[in-house]
Amino acid sequence: MESDNKLEDLRSVLSCVFEKLGAESLTEPDRVELVTRAEVVQDQIDAIQDVVCDGERVHLRTTHAPEPSGDRLF
Repeated sequence: MESDNKLEDLRSVLSCVFEKLGAESLTEPDRVELVTRAEVVQDQIDAIQDVVCDGERVHLRTTHAPEPSGDRLF
């Protein structure tokens, strides 16, 4: 699925950002920029996951239970 690939790409970007945040030679302005990027990427990941979850809920809601048969067990 396209959303799976996008999620994987965003998670990879987020991982790289966190790795850079761990660098000791990072200046404060760079740190602030990286934190901001991480927040933006995390928001994008959350948005995609919300759409996927909403899609699954819609699918579940539109799936109807089978009609009961006239045969009773008891």
